[in-house]
Amino acid sequence: MPKIIVATTKQRLTAEAASWIDLALFDGALAIDATVGNGYDTQFLAHKVGSKGKVLGFDVQKAALAGARELLKFVGSLDRVSLIHDSHARLDDYLPAQAEINGAMFNLGYLPRGNRQIITKAETTVAALRLVLEHLAQHGRVTLLVYRGHPGGAEEYAAVRTFLEQLPDNLWHPEELIGAADSPSAPRLFRIRRK
Repeated sequence: MPKIIVATTKQRLTAEAASWIDLALFDGALAIDATVGNGYDTQFLAHKVGSKGKVLGFDVQKAALAGARELLKFVGSLDRVSLIHDSHARLDDYLPAQAEINGAMFNLGYLPRGNRQIITKAETTVAALRLVLEHLAQHGRVTLLVYRGHPGGAEEYAAVRTFLEQLPDNLWHPEELIGAADSPSAPRLFRIRRK
């Protein structure tokens, strides 16, 4: 069981996730946005994978996908993104055969300015994370920004952390980043890479 390294950062956790995942992406990479939401991570990933790359973006809310589609169309990146109206737990149904994922981002919780009753769930998040790790390229990276302050958030955080603690220590390097203003309801960022 790997020991999860815990560190504090002064940088915003969203910026920390982007700068860390950036190191795994290149023109032609395959990236996953497991939770499209407003589309900002999708846009970032689409820019980083370049014109030869591909992003698969998942969301269960049509409104989120519609908003992301408009954003991607506006910045000229829609051609390298597949927006998928489905659970991230069904990732395997959409991955090309023998695909290797270079980077994946999860931004858990609910859609900002959306219905706060529709949230990511521990069981589907862990299932999706398991699939991403099965297909992760040798130098691939994964980030999970877990919001703990809403109903269901603390449980999802605990389930993700438990899953990461059970990964084979000789294969995986999980880290947990805490923001400078940490509290029991503050978000946490997990970063995972192969050893």
